Amino acid sequence: MLTTSDMASAAGGASGKDWFDCLPDDLVHHVLSFLPALDAVRTSVLSRRWRDFWVSMPRLNVDVGDFRDDGQFENFTVHALPLLDSSVPLRSLRLRSSLHYLSDLWVNHAVKRKVAVLEYSGRAELCSSVDASLSLASSYLTKVVLKHFDFDYGQFWPLIDACPALENLELLDVWTFYSVTISSSSLKHLRIVSCLFYNGFRINAPNLLTMCLDDVNVNGPLGHDSLVLENLSSLMTASVSVYHCFYPKHYVKTELHFFHGLSHARNLKLIAPLYEALFEEGLPTCPVFNNLKCLVLGDWCMAFDLYPLRCILRQSPMLEELCVELGEEECENCKNRKPAFSYGEISPFWCDRLKTVKIKCTEHDERFVALLQLFCKILVCIEGVDIDRQWVSAQPPDSSEL
Repeated sequence: MLTTSDMASAAGGASGKDWFDCLPDDLVHHVLSFLPALDAVRTSVLSRRWRDFWVSMPRLNVDVGDFRDDGQFENFTVHALPLLDSSVPLRSLRLRSSLHYLSDLWVNHAVKRKVAVLEYSGRAELCSSVDASLSLASSYLTKVVLKHFDFDYGQFWPLIDACPALENLELLDVWTFYSVTISSSSLKHLRIVSCLFYNGFRINAPNLLTMCLDDVNVNGPLGHDSLVLENLSSLMTASVSVYHCFYPKHYVKTELHFFHGLSHARNLKLIAPLYEALFEEGLPTCPVFNNLKCLVLGDWCMAFDLYPLRCILRQSPMLEELCVELGEEECENCKNRKPAFSYGEISPFWCDRLKTVKIKCTEHDERFVALLQLFCKILVCIEGVDIDRQWVSAQPPDSSEL
């Protein structure tokens, strides 16, 4: 173990300099980047040289929860923010606050310092409304994460439109009663989790590589499309998971060409319970998935004598890996539900490239036998395919933990 004299010797030899003063500037800034802003300011008392290090930190972590009350946070903002060096580019700002008049000050400061990554979170227990004056206009922002927010009319799109270099966008627990459109030629990665869009949702991103829509609920005005995926020609990996019954068919009209937006993907995951209007109504116009190599499907694919599963398999000539996850029970409200379209027989087909099949189900799930019977019909040589059955708990997972 190093003793005090050892550290003193390593830091300054016989001069006995404080070892804090011998750390390189870049290392000090790196260390401060892991600290909450309040603690970073407190390091100014460690040594005379450290007195002003915090004003030029390349990363800021500001959390209202680190303060005794809103008054202390306001006092800190008023006195500390003006002292920060605006000439030093900012790599990231992680901000958690529902106090608009203070949050805007931090965001504006970050934008002026050409911040690259912005993570902005409101109050978890109740989605915070976004201040109308908030602006993210910056040609330097490459990643934006918005969490626990409620957007008013016309607020969302201007924020994203003002970021021409944006490549990563995450929306977590976001609500809005108005239509939302994400249209970006720079966006490459999109992640939307536990969000509710009451008046339609459209994604148009020609350079998007990965997309995750997890527990996303979308409603739309009567007679209009609710979820539209278009111009996703670069999409490589997509995951769409719905944990509750989608909107009732008599209330809204789903996007009939939903699957066309996913047709370029190499890896595709579609998880939903029985029955799911979002996926089901896209089957009549299901395109050919010429690039699809890996496919994961949930309970919804077992409806109507496995019609959804058979339909997608037939349209996936290059498929090599298939995983069917059967865990959720059939929705009580949908047991007697009729299909949203008149489906007929599917012409015979072969899955001659399929090499691996995984079936996740409970021990006594009778649907396993139905799947085996299907694979015996569509596999050229079933003996050459690795079919793996994995046991899962009979209790379906809580969507809040996913």
